[in-house]
Amino acid sequence: MATTFNGPAKIHRHSPDPVLTVSGPEQPNAVTFFSSGVEVLRCSDKGFWVRGKKVKVDDREALAVYNSFKEWLTWQQLTR
Repeated sequence: MATTFNGPAKIHRHSPDPVLTVSGPEQPNAVTFFSSGVEVLRCSDKGFWVRGKKVKVDDREALAVYNSFKEWLTWQQLTR
């Protein structure tokens, strides 16, 4: 299935809900990953959020963000 660019900072996969937004007007300087219309991961200049909860800055921060991204990527591949 082709991924298309639709308007400012949103990528859609032939559905009304974006799967990825990049620096949208409501969240400047952020990359946000969605699955079924639900925010899974947001990376911005202010930190990281996994499923809407800010990730604590500590030695496990990178692991939490990596696992969330991997989950999102896997789900996108499974639902193609």
